[in-house]
Amino acid sequence: MSVLFRGKRGWVHGLILFLFCLGARPATALGPPLPDLERAVEHLCREVLLGHDPDPARIAPIIAHVRAHGDTSGALPRYSDAPGAYQGFAINMPMQRLLRYLYNPEIPQELIKPFSIRSSVWTTQGSAEEQRRLWADPWPPAGTEVVRGEQYDRTTADLSTGGCYGMQLKRALVFLQDEKALLSVSVQPGPSEVGTRGYLVGRDQDSRYVYSDEEGLTKTGLGWVSSRIQTNVSIGVYLGEGGVVRSGVFQWMRAGWSGLSVIKESHIKASLVRYRERIGAILHAPGLPAPEDLEALFRELDAKSDEELRLEAQPIVAEYIEAAERDRNRAALKILKNDYVRRLDRTELIGLLMRDRLEDSARPR
Repeated sequence: MSVLFRGKRGWVHGLILFLFCLGARPATALGPPLPDLERAVEHLCREVLLGHDPDPARIAPIIAHVRAHGDTSGALPRYSDAPGAYQGFAINMPMQRLLRYLYNPEIPQELIKPFSIRSSVWTTQGSAEEQRRLWADPWPPAGTEVVRGEQYDRTTADLSTGGCYGMQLKRALVFLQDEKALLSVSVQPGPSEVGTRGYLVGRDQDSRYVYSDEEGLTKTGLGWVSSRIQTNVSIGVYLGEGGVVRSGVFQWMRAGWSGLSVIKESHIKASLVRYRERIGAILHAPGLPAPEDLEALFRELDAKSDEELRLEAQPIVAEYIEAAERDRNRAALKILKNDYVRRLDRTELIGLLMRDRLEDSARPR
């Protein structure tokens, strides 16, 4: 096997869905292309994002797809010239409570998805606060609710290539009262920022990462690559069914460098399987604090100055240094020992401290 082929394969395995290191297996098709499903995707990702009212009748094929396919996975027809895949799964939690965890300006998304999100911020004024309408009492909302805006996301360090990406996303959250359904639409309108190098510290399941500002990848032979996520389209569907939420994720992606995309549908499928496993483990953890407790912790930390937050974060960085020393991770150690806590912005500091409290609450007493 040539060095070029080995490098390309490593890149692909690392980049999908904020991006996981998995071997790719053949994707099982979910049947022939479905025109109604494709038209529903087009309605959400173009018309609704641009401000049109959501049409429940046109969205119905997506909801029907999630109800029909349960927790199966498979390939989807291409969209926006990108391969795609679907993954269904269930969350054993009432719908209102789940939405309060997922769409809440006082619960950073890196707390719920630390395996994929470094930070996530709604940049459209007022959009973050509007998310409260999706889960506030009285619930469910009396009619259709729509929240639109733009969001800036940064990904965690990919396990295979070490690439980290920043990207602007157009977002729409649509709650349909009759179906008790929430649809989360995300479209990346242009290429992401060039990937920079990041490093996993310790075990994969601990989701501890260290970030540099150096462009390139950490994969041998790919340090020179100016990689970007070129296309990133996703629709998350959540259907309330008593004490359980039936969920499904539709994902399309293109990524690579020099205009070349190396993503296949089987890679997207594999990453979605990983996503299902990781988010399920977090949301089903016995020690998961109530959303009200996480909100109170956020307010407590947000009231502090940046210097106070950095002081509190120092012991956590010290733990990272110990883990990097055990792993002989010299690249991560170099970054950590160069006053790393000063490189973290306020959003990252609050997220880091909240994660530490969350992990502490989950430890056996």
